[in-house]
Amino acid sequence: MNKQMGNKRKQAAEWIYQYRFALAFILLILLVSFKMNSSSMGCWRVFLGDAPTGVLLGGPRAARSDEWGTLTPLCFRQQYNTLGAYNRYSQTIGLVRTDNMLVYGQPAWDILTLFRPFYWGYLFFGSERGLSWFWCARLLVLFLSWFELGMLISDGQKKLSVMLGICVSWAPFIQWWFAINGLVEMLIYGAFFVLGTNYLVSHAFNPIKIAVAVGMAVCAVGYVLTFYPTWMVPVAWGFVPLFLWVLIWKTKKEVLCREDIVPWILIVLITAAGLITLAVTSWDVIQAELNSVYPGIAPPSSGGNGLWWMMKYPISLLGRINNNDPLIVENSSVICFAPAGFLLALWVLFKEKKKDPLLILLVGLDVFFAWYYCVGAPMWLSKITLLSFTNSNRGPQVLGFFQLTLFIRALSLKEKSPNRIVAALVALVSAAVPAFLAWGFTKYDTSGCVKEYFDVAWKIVGVWMLLVVLFYLLFCSHRKKYTAAVIGCCVVVMASSCWINPIAQGTGAVTKSETMQTIRDIVKSDPSAIWLTVDLEYPGTNIPAMAGADCFNTTQTYPQKERWTMLDESGEYEDFYNRYCHIGATLGSETSFELLNTDYVNVTLSPEKFKELKIKYVVSRNSIDEKIVSGTVFGENQSSLPNGGIEFKKCYSGAELSIYECIY
Repeated sequence: MNKQMGNKRKQAAEWIYQYRFALAFILLILLVSFKMNSSSMGCWRVFLGDAPTGVLLGGPRAARSDEWGTLTPLCFRQQYNTLGAYNRYSQTIGLVRTDNMLVYGQPAWDILTLFRPFYWGYLFFGSERGLSWFWCARLLVLFLSWFELGMLISDGQKKLSVMLGICVSWAPFIQWWFAINGLVEMLIYGAFFVLGTNYLVSHAFNPIKIAVAVGMAVCAVGYVLTFYPTWMVPVAWGFVPLFLWVLIWKTKKEVLCREDIVPWILIVLITAAGLITLAVTSWDVIQAELNSVYPGIAPPSSGGNGLWWMMKYPISLLGRINNNDPLIVENSSVICFAPAGFLLALWVLFKEKKKDPLLILLVGLDVFFAWYYCVGAPMWLSKITLLSFTNSNRGPQVLGFFQLTLFIRALSLKEKSPNRIVAALVALVSAAVPAFLAWGFTKYDTSGCVKEYFDVAWKIVGVWMLLVVLFYLLFCSHRKKYTAAVIGCCVVVMASSCWINPIAQGTGAVTKSETMQTIRDIVKSDPSAIWLTVDLEYPGTNIPAMAGADCFNTTQTYPQKERWTMLDESGEYEDFYNRYCHIGATLGSETSFELLNTDYVNVTLSPEKFKELKIKYVVSRNSIDEKIVSGTVFGENQSSLPNGGIEFKKCYSGAELSIYECIY
């Protein structure tokens, strides 16, 4: 009976593997049809207060405001773009237009969107299902791409490949940063480029190679379009050993012919065409971003100061306990089980004497980055390798993905196990390394922030013992016996991250909101009107834009001096707004600027400037009428103003917000 059940499970697993792509596509269609997503859009209920969140399981994460408060609202704005649905440009204030392609890239009917397949859902299905496509397609494709990469580097061992797919796609670091800065796309495009290269160099020329070449070019341009060098550079370096291994050691020269140069030429031509188009059409955006105070102008890095960031993943094992700390997002990690993978690699290389080229390349990369981020390198080397664009915080965060590839490769080659007592002793000692570094990270603090992740003994000892068990299972494993280790690692990773993002259906907090529908109706009847949010903190400042409104204080994704010309003619406060920033607004007797944070500017508008901006509608949580009567805004005697008075006529009063029409 047990044997029959085992055979049935094996047959089922083989069937799933054989039809994995078709099954994934069917699952994607079902998820998109039911508008499923993991966005934290439910947080908008706090600002709007008049619609259900749509959350079915878990809870929205307010700390991920750059997703639900910036990126997603800007993507939703595109459907209602007053210049036309999904136009590449949107109106910011009057004739000032924002290029939506590069920084916080948004869906648009533009040739460059061909290189952004995860935005296609917005174009064809609208905002709600587009959001579902964005979340579900990326998670499924991320898992599949790294599963296939696992099959390549483990020589077809399915259990290890499943483990790699789970450890990457469900890494706490990925789940916290899933929608932002293009990290998921970087990992997908890099994996597919390596897999595509493997196909091109190991198969005889056939029409499929042309399709593969086109896909690789899409990956290359799409990678650049993520436009976040801080992660782009170290992630790209992580794929270099895999690419070299495939190109040098996996090439089957006996099946290749002269025609096999055609796919490579096609890759170069399409990639060049895409990048030239990007440079020509977005050069002003690129220049503005590079010359901005934040994030553009930053001193180049040469490594060092990264020791405490290298193996702090035990903090993520306790993420569920510490999830109320907003810093848990910045301090999340990839659970890569280091240094177990490095020790397994040394065992294979020196004890089993297997001079595997890929393992040697991966160990070399691991050692180089450990030296670079812990000790530092000459500036000339940092600039040549482009690592000067990253830093000792962001850089080590992404190394965990490639420590996993080292780990998988070593485990796939390992054929012998050490003595159980030796394995236990090594596990006890090696597990203490990440536990110590995680504890040290909570003490090493250059920003003045308090990190109490490992503040009590039971946390340190508990995590250490958990790692001891996992490391012991790994050290005792070999290529014919690693099921327990694989299951243990997968369970730990899933338990550390499955709670992070909610499971939601639709975006009811926004789409079913009476307040949002009222703004939308006004925009439809008066599309050229300029809006302003007053005394409303970010991300509430993005509410009008989410309904398609032309709003002065929508998040500025890249510096736009034209937006500020009327407010600061002399450029005295240029350093305040020459940056990526959220913009708060208040009303006062004089115009002034205040930099509240690196990415937050507050502007106080005088009546004169208010009128110069030609603002017609104001959204506020406060009663502007009462403020005027009490004389705290423009003064009691409106008629004494040089340009006459301004009347704020309340045209809507909602659960949380009111809308005022400005009459001059």
